[in-house]
Amino acid sequence: MYIPKVLVWKDEMTTGVVEIDAQHKYLIDFFNDLGHSIQKRYDSEDVSKVLKVMKFYAEWHFGKEEECMAHYHCPAAQKNSKAHVVFVEKLHEFQKEFERSGGSIELAANIHEELTNWIVNHIMVVDTQLYPYVPANK
Repeated sequence: MYIPKVLVWKDEMTTGVVEIDAQHKYLIDFFNDLGHSIQKRYDSEDVSKVLKVMKFYAEWHFGKEEECMAHYHCPAAQKNSKAHVVFVEKLHEFQKEFERSGGSIELAANIHEELTNWIVNHIMVVDTQLYPYVPANK
């Protein structure tokens, strides 16, 4: 049985942009809720909700984040944009699988595992590169 890891916000995840950090914290809470659902009260609607929220979130948050990276002339901007494209492609794959499977608990576990790993790695490796370029952090 899949045991979802609990994501915890750490100061090392800070981008230095309050709005972006708040959005990242929301995302962490959101995925912790999915993990809790997988363990306690799974319903296929949980997968549907995750996919809908992530589609909106990817369009909205990624746009904001890319604007910040461009605005502050962060050298990781292009790497960030490319990583976002990969994430969106992964979401499309999950959506297709959801339509085929009807939202199995196995799919929920796969979504949780892959996206939580992606999110933490992306924030820690790419997004945090913005921090030194935000004037308030100097």
